[in-house]
Amino acid sequence: MDGAGRSGVKQSWSGSNYGNNYLDSTCLEAPRWNDGEIVMLSVFGDESHDSSKARVFAVAGLLGSGDDWETFRQRWRDRLGNIVFHAADCESGHGDFREMLEADRLQLHRDRTKILADSKLMGYGAAIDLAGCRKVNPSVMADFPDMPYYDCFVKTVVYLSNLSAVFIPRDRVEFTFDQHRETQYNAGILYDWITAYKPHTVEKISFATRKEPGVQAADLWARELMKRCDTHLFNERANPRPQWKTIINTKRFKFGFTVGHQFAETMKQMETMPVIDHADYEQWRVNNKLVDNLSHRFRYFARWDIGRE
Repeated sequence: MDGAGRSGVKQSWSGSNYGNNYLDSTCLEAPRWNDGEIVMLSVFGDESHDSSKARVFAVAGLLGSGDDWETFRQRWRDRLGNIVFHAADCESGHGDFREMLEADRLQLHRDRTKILADSKLMGYGAAIDLAGCRKVNPSVMADFPDMPYYDCFVKTVVYLSNLSAVFIPRDRVEFTFDQHRETQYNAGILYDWITAYKPHTVEKISFATRKEPGVQAADLWARELMKRCDTHLFNERANPRPQWKTIINTKRFKFGFTVGHQFAETMKQMETMPVIDHADYEQWRVNNKLVDNLSHRFRYFARWDIGRE
């Protein structure tokens, strides 16, 4: 499908909220808990991309209380013990699942999806049309190839932070993402930036291995979001996967999807933003003996942006 086809994705697609950078958290109903129930909120997140890493990328997270997560972990482990679940490996027969019969693997994937759907966890994910973005602004994508990750990361964290703020009773939320050495440092910088604006909502961020069931479940949710967006972009008539229907029909999972023309519009909007003094950036960098890279640009922009408040 060409760029025009991508930009024509219908806004009526079930479960989607195209073009909204930060969606209204009230679109998911915040739960209430009884006195004495553990309320500390936690989010586990992960990322997913198509096999070529060239079409669609997504970051997704799951939000729940301590009790929600404890109940979920018990059911998750009861199904397969301590084997580390990886959605792509389970479907393709790789990793820990290479000796498992295909029918058993696919049934396991469906069972895991049902466990997630039957839980009280709430989910949000942000996906981006990589091919469409490269078409409308190839220079930006070439200069900053990791930007889709950070864009989706920020949107997911902000959305779930907003959602946690309307829980009753209200509590701060801890975020845990799967470890990715290439992006973990910059994600931490962006998270610090976000907490400067939401000090009463966000507790901390950490990174964990896939041994954590929360990360495994986030991997499943992120992959289903990526697969649905990828399928819809390149074949609008294709039916959703059964796993997708199982998840999205709960009404507890929402997502945003940025397609190429929206990325171009965002770039135009950025031209009207306050202009950073590049000479000041260079002086700050020299004074702190820093090289010019994406991490240090993030640090400087966060410092500059917060200073404007």
